Amino acid sequence: MKLGPFKSGYVSVIGRPNVGKSTLINQVLKQKLSIVSHKPQTTRHQILAIHSTENGQMVFIDTPGIHNQKGTALNKHLNQTAQSSSHGVEVVLFLVEAMKWTDEDLRAAKVVQQSTAKKILVVNKVDKIKNKEQLIPFVEKILNDFEFDGIHYVSALKNKQIEPLVDVIFNHFPAGEPIFDEDQISDRSTRFFITELIREQLMERFHQELPYSVTVNLESYEVKGLIHHIHAVIWVERKNQKGIIIGKQGEAIKQIGVNARQEIQKFIEAKVNLKLWVKVQSSWTDDIKAIEALGYNDEYK
Repeated sequence: MKLGPFKSGYVSVIGRPNVGKSTLINQVLKQKLSIVSHKPQTTRHQILAIHSTENGQMVFIDTPGIHNQKGTALNKHLNQTAQSSSHGVEVVLFLVEAMKWTDEDLRAAKVVQQSTAKKILVVNKVDKIKNKEQLIPFVEKILNDFEFDGIHYVSALKNKQIEPLVDVIFNHFPAGEPIFDEDQISDRSTRFFITELIREQLMERFHQELPYSVTVNLESYEVKGLIHHIHAVIWVERKNQKGIIIGKQGEAIKQIGVNARQEIQKFIEAKVNLKLWVKVQSSWTDDIKAIEALGYNDEYK
């Protein structure tokens, strides 16, 4: 039932790596839009996730986690992307993990405080805390150093207290027309999400063996009849990384292909023929031109 004027606005979700930003947004949309894994810095691109209801439209900005890791051009790009997302929005969600505070949380909190938007402290993974009274001094310490317009406790993974958070966000929005079409769920293309779903499988299988120097590009995407034919290249920095991904007698990359194909079929709701190749581009994570060529820029769709 429609209540009051239609509202719309942007919400930036900021926090350190692996704190649950993408999981939270996926729960709001009730759809897997951002890839997730146990590996920090899984999210590398700024993604707009669009949640439309009859009462309003909420555009989430899912960003890479703000981190202290230095050195490569890719790391600098990820931090710059996350930091820029706190400007020009109506609401900033600062996501922290219950009972855990690191130097990266501190760095992210300072970025949040620079925003002129309404700021909500969101404490995630509260389901893991048996004695909820422990949360009181944890939150009080954060509030002693930083200012927020509200506090909310959630379990993104278990989809607890997500709807009340959505209501709080809408309360901070001004009346306004929809920003995007009501049936649109992101500003990114299908091709983009296909590469992300392939990369997700790589992160899941090789989160111990491979560092962050792996990315995916589509070489071709054709629809013939009822089948979507997809050819993708997995880029790594060193030959030994290529060997790890291919595996003994090609078994590893074969399984990656099977798992990725299943996820892609769920996403596009169609049959998929997926072929994967692994190629080496030395030190691409520290080469600005290579980073841009592989899709790491704000205009990439």
